[in-house]
Amino acid sequence: MISSLKLKFDIFNRRAVFLSADKLAVYHWHRGELGTSYLFDIDEQGQANFERYLQETPNTPLSIVVDVIEEEYRQDTIPHVFGSDRRAIIERKQLRLFRNSTYCHADIQDREETGRKDDNVLFMSLSNPGVIRPWLRLVEKYKVPLAGIYSLTSVISSVLETLPVQPVNALVVSLQSISGLRQTYFYKKKLRVSRLAKMPRFGTSPYPAKIASEVEKIHRYMNSMRLVSHDEPLDIYFLANGELLDELKSLQTDSAMIRHHMLDIDILARADGMKRTQITPFCDQFFMHHFLKRNMPNCYASGTETRYYQMRRIRHVLNSISMAMLLGGAVYSGMNLMEIVTLKQESDASEQKASFYTTRYEIARERLPKTPVEAADLKTAVELARTLKEYKATPLKMLGVLSKGLDVFPGIKLDSIEWTSSVDPDAISDQASATADKASGNTDIQAAGSYKYYQIGVIKAHLEPFDGNYREAIGTVNEFAETLRNNKVVYDLSIVSFPLDISSDASLQGNTRTIGKEARFTLRAVIGVADETG
Repeated sequence: MISSLKLKFDIFNRRAVFLSADKLAVYHWHRGELGTSYLFDIDEQGQANFERYLQETPNTPLSIVVDVIEEEYRQDTIPHVFGSDRRAIIERKQLRLFRNSTYCHADIQDREETGRKDDNVLFMSLSNPGVIRPWLRLVEKYKVPLAGIYSLTSVISSVLETLPVQPVNALVVSLQSISGLRQTYFYKKKLRVSRLAKMPRFGTSPYPAKIASEVEKIHRYMNSMRLVSHDEPLDIYFLANGELLDELKSLQTDSAMIRHHMLDIDILARADGMKRTQITPFCDQFFMHHFLKRNMPNCYASGTETRYYQMRRIRHVLNSISMAMLLGGAVYSGMNLMEIVTLKQESDASEQKASFYTTRYEIARERLPKTPVEAADLKTAVELARTLKEYKATPLKMLGVLSKGLDVFPGIKLDSIEWTSSVDPDAISDQASATADKASGNTDIQAAGSYKYYQIGVIKAHLEPFDGNYREAIGTVNEFAETLRNNKVVYDLSIVSFPLDISSDASLQGNTRTIGKEARFTLRAVIGVADETG
């Protein structure tokens, strides 16, 4: 029978079914400890009670641990291959070894040291699937998340790993209340064979002699099958309580090749973290505590049978990811909110500072004396003057060249100089200079180097005194122009106009009484400047 109260479990709780040929026990794991347990008979009434149990309890994950006589173990070898080739070979081996069973498991243990170095494989199978199928149908009916189907030998193998001493040959003998006496042999911690023997009801017959007899039987079997290595002694571990261990110890005698070890399950259970005291010699509760405390790999269950468990795991993973994303979004939003508040405070502070300084500026501006121009215009003028100063260009070189020429011709008097600077030596300074080539006809350009810019000057002058001799005046102008051209800084020099227009399309007229009052001419000079000092 079961309790009709509906228990409350969180996502970390789970349960395990311990199944034998006669009984089925359910153990619950609650808050890191073995909790409530239920016992069912292997008959129609027991199945009805189990179905009621599934209806009344939360749909927490379920594992099934099997301990039946109908479990076979075969040692074999397969080629050392991987992937789909390995799976295909294992499936063919299982089909040949266990024709009538769909619950098979292959454990690749190690490799041979000689020859092809094939893999040593332990094949396990439940030869009578009818033992487990009625219970699986109920589990499937109520969509219980089935984590897997396991062999008790896998649990015993995990218990062996926790022992302080790791023997080469180990035979573990344990009593289970609903199944019987399980004897499991390990070679170098690898399972080789296991045997289950029925035991009389506890208290109706002395156990020590029966256990000793069954151990002797499996010892003879292992010797006949050459499973035991004779290079190392056989260590036999008895798992029971203190009273039974004392009786067993009195019946056993150690030798050079056989050593007996009495392990109190209460001490083992406490070392494993179990708080409940073990008062019987049976290992059911200890094994279930050890199993539920750990995650062990599935042995017999197929993917179809564990699909609800996998779906549950995926749902929990997605929920965890969603919670993590939600938490991350909340943290990120909080950080952004804090940053927004900080920026708003800084913005308000900046506005207050700007308003303060604007007010102070207006007050200071009102105290200044009145000026004919606005302060903004003064600022523009100062910046313009600073820019002109940085990029200044003076007619100093141009005046120096003219001075040297005028020293030679003191009769030439300057009227005006129109001066400019440009990066284009052919820039036209004024409208009159456009006729330079037409008027001169004798433009000689010096061989120029690499100049940064050019100074261009239109020079207007006249001859003084002038007696009306234009021929002599034109000659003087040509000589003056040639003198300027000979200066090495002069890039180009042309005569824009002579004292008298001597071009071919000009007409000459006058009489003997006409006396020239002046002899004016115009020159265009281009000076190359190679540095900023010019």
